[in-house]
Amino acid sequence: MKDCQKHPSYANLYIGRSQCSGQRALFGSSIKHRDVICMRISPAYISRSFNEDRYYADAYPYIEIEMSQAQFAQAITSLNMADGTPVTLTALNGQTIEECPYEDKRRAFADELRIEINQISEEFAKGSKEAEEILETKKTLSKSDREKILSSLQYLSKVLTDHIPFMYSQFNKQMDKTVAESKAEIESHIQSRISDLAMKAMGEQFAVNQTDDGELPQHEQNENEHEDEEEYENIDEGMTMG
Repeated sequence: MKDCQKHPSYANLYIGRSQCSGQRALFGSSIKHRDVICMRISPAYISRSFNEDRYYADAYPYIEIEMSQAQFAQAITSLNMADGTPVTLTALNGQTIEECPYEDKRRAFADELRIEINQISEEFAKGSKEAEEILETKKTLSKSDREKILSSLQYLSKVLTDHIPFMYSQFNKQMDKTVAESKAEIESHIQSRISDLAMKAMGEQFAVNQTDDGELPQHEQNENEHEDEEEYENIDEGMTMG
């Protein structure tokens, strides 16, 4: 392109809404998405024409990422916080990245709870067996015997009053996050459909109000012709009466 200027520091940032053909998994999100926010950073160049600078991006971006609506909102409203917001890398230096795998958070919690319960059952069975052997074989309990029995009971008490409630709290926290993500996805989908319908309606209205040659639509021409005929009839009637 004429008068084209390039430099390694030139880049273009694109942020837009994208609709997926199917449901897509995103890193850091607990649901699948149809509408995502796409962000690209591409090599750029300047074209000078008509006394104006115009900026263009190359076809192959340095990096392309996708985010959910909730992640995008978090990214722009939570500056300088922690390590940032999870995003899904889809392209890097012109190369497509493998799709992000999906993890069902409810199933993940169910698996973790099952493992925790199995460990509790094993420890409880082990402690019960040791306590039973001590009580059956010894008439008097030594200090070490009492410590073994108390250790088993303290472990069970800690699990029931600490581990299980913590897991329950984490489960509720994750479910609240999932609900918020689902609401944002639904709202985004509705807003996108409304925008599409509005643009379609505006296009149809524009087509109705203007023909290709710039003349009035046919129905407006007919109305004008009808009004002109009525006016001519009134003039004729006046001339006849005169």
